[in-house]
Amino acid sequence: MATFDLTASSTSGVGADISAVMPGHYGNNVMYNVEAYLDVAALITAGNTVSDGDIFQLLEIPAGTLVLNAGAEVMTAFTSSVTADIDFAAGDDIVDGADVTSTGYCAAGTNGQTNTVVGSGASTYTQFIGTTDTIDVKLAGAAAAVGVLRVYATCINCNANGTKPSAAARDALA
Repeated sequence: MATFDLTASSTSGVGADISAVMPGHYGNNVMYNVEAYLDVAALITAGNTVSDGDIFQLLEIPAGTLVLNAGAEVMTAFTSSVTADIDFAAGDDIVDGADVTSTGYCAAGTNGQTNTVVGSGASTYTQFIGTTDTIDVKLAGAAAAVGVLRVYATCINCNANGTKPSAAARDALA
């Protein structure tokens, strides 16, 4: 079992580093959507060996971010029996055991909370990220299966937005 950091160009088949930098916007903290694609065929073509149980770090989420929802969509069906778990730290709280052998959005599964903001029960996955982390995909099943999976998350930057104005600056604006 291997871990592939798909946010770093040091991984074969990854074109450029992806940093956990929020979109620039002056004056307030905006909500934004991030997404990344797991293309197993491209990784194999780049010289990687993909095995059952491998972990793919797909989305880097910066510290101080509120993740409102997250989920996945199968863009190209995997070629043989494979399931996906998606979460922080290679867990399964966002998507649990999704069958990725047909296209479409992944269901939450037994333990998952895909696209849940907070319903009747509290969400089981960490929604506020205190330290930079990645949303990971763990594939279980046939090692030679290839397909394309899109993982997405809707986030809000909760970090300080600039500095607190001084009394003089505040009075000048009045």
